[in-house]
Amino acid sequence: MLSFLKLIRVQNLLIIAFTQYVVRWCLIFPILKAQSSYFELQLSELQFFLLVLSTVMIAAAGYIINDYFDVRTDKLNHPERLVIDKGIKRRVAMGAHMVINILAFMIGLYVSYSVGAPKLAFAHFMCISGLWFYSTTFKKQFLLGNLVIAAFTALVPFVVAVYESLACYKAYLPIDEKFNLNSLWIYCAGICFFTFLITLIREIIKDIEKQEGDREHGYNTIPIAIGVKFSKLIIFIIIAVLLLFLTYHQVKQFVTKDYLTIGYFLIALQLPLLYLGFKVMKAGTKADFEKAETITKGIMFAGICYLFVFAYIILDFIKMI
Repeated sequence: MLSFLKLIRVQNLLIIAFTQYVVRWCLIFPILKAQSSYFELQLSELQFFLLVLSTVMIAAAGYIINDYFDVRTDKLNHPERLVIDKGIKRRVAMGAHMVINILAFMIGLYVSYSVGAPKLAFAHFMCISGLWFYSTTFKKQFLLGNLVIAAFTALVPFVVAVYESLACYKAYLPIDEKFNLNSLWIYCAGICFFTFLITLIREIIKDIEKQEGDREHGYNTIPIAIGVKFSKLIIFIIIAVLLLFLTYHQVKQFVTKDYLTIGYFLIALQLPLLYLGFKVMKAGTKADFEKAETITKGIMFAGICYLFVFAYIILDFIKMI
């Protein structure tokens, strides 16, 4: 059991579930309440739990199949992290991958059908297929694998907004033609953009960290194709884009005197991003890049937790009206 939990990265799955619940209650719920106190979330607790469960199961199956095809490279890159062939047999891992994906798709199909949009189940199927092709093909190619994982990670909050907004539009638009969730999509786009870029940074750092084993098995990842020096340059550019993005948002918040957001961004996101850039610049060993990767996880988690601040600001403002 411990080997299986290690294989599916249970800690990462908990963060995925946490993210989706935070997006629901700290982004969508406050935005609904800002329009009218009568507006409520329309997915039932069971429907939303099943949506999260489907997402988590797809991610778990993705981790399994990725490790299944990574056994040879992991023997060089991270022999201490090997689970398949040590704690779990290959055929068991493949069987678990298939069963989990089938169940995840069936759950996704049920949820999409229950909200009156069965075509949304196609998105679950595309994620399952995408993670398979990532593990077999995409991750070996220059930049493509990084972009795929960054995009799938950005979908974690996006899928919540899609399902919840669809249910809300069906419930409220017929009785209130002025009902809209434009502000939700603006904030959701910002969250997805941040998630995409910080994940892209993390994936490039991971590629630098494990380039020895990847090169041995014919991969063409960014550090192998253009070298570590230019890979670091790409990371610096992405960090600069993120800092500019956060600064732009801070300027807008300064106009509205939202000093809480300005302070949070500075302390929890911008300073850590600057520190990350410094650590990447100085990094020279695998251990150095592992530390840098851990910092990116912390920054991503801090980004998610900003939604608690957002909810507090919006709900407190509503009380004052």
